[in-house]
Amino acid sequence: MVKILISIIAMAPVALCAQQIDLKTAEGYELALQYSNYKYEEPDLMNNKGSKFGVEINSSKKNYDYFLTGSLRYAVGDVKYTGSGTSSGNEDHLWDLRLVGGKDIDIKNYVFAPYIGLGRRNLFNDLRGTSSTGAVGYRRNSEYIYNLIGVSHRVKLDGESRITTTIEYNNLFSGRQKSYLSDVSAAYAAVFGDPVNKQTKGHGGKVSLSYDKSNWSTGIFYSRWNIGDSQVNTFTSGGTTYSVYEPKNNTNEIGVQVKYRFK
Repeated sequence: MVKILISIIAMAPVALCAQQIDLKTAEGYELALQYSNYKYEEPDLMNNKGSKFGVEINSSKKNYDYFLTGSLRYAVGDVKYTGSGTSSGNEDHLWDLRLVGGKDIDIKNYVFAPYIGLGRRNLFNDLRGTSSTGAVGYRRNSEYIYNLIGVSHRVKLDGESRITTTIEYNNLFSGRQKSYLSDVSAAYAAVFGDPVNKQTKGHGGKVSLSYDKSNWSTGIFYSRWNIGDSQVNTFTSGGTTYSVYEPKNNTNEIGVQVKYRFK
């Protein structure tokens, strides 16, 4: 009997540390730290490339197998501009606010979690200053409101870990691009002001893969946006008519993240 009690006491710390993992969406808060490589491109015109450091906060609530998750992501970094010459050290700030709802579908040893939702993405890029060829840059602010649909798939590796994959499609509902042309010169400010161009055509997507334990995970992600030409704004000055629009563009981002869940 003494030997049995000693064995139970010796095994107790191991049992406490070996937390079982659930395949279903968990309630609570998550904090993720991210690092990514980022590229925004207007084909044949210009591109911004650089690295970003990001943080993301998620909060999930459950009602039986239905879940509601809100998330806020912020990423920042300096980008290199290539177009009318080159310039470096340009600030780039990205915000992404999302609300999604879905359901966990338990199928024996794995779970599918389809979801739908809405998001708002804001990108602020500061190109003020002059490029290597003397071209004068300006600030740009891009806002997307989009709807999304996706599905996560979770499968256990053992009782304490799992693999999660997610595939998501994003559809641009409404977009607006504000160009601070007044940064270029007083003459530009007098003619154009700071025009806002509406964007109505675009889509994107995201895929991710993570290795999960009970309260932390690590993984990789990739996202892409394709946005069409914006609506055209016209301005008249001195008998001459000018057209201003935001050209079609695409954005690619690939990164890694570490996430911790607070129960």
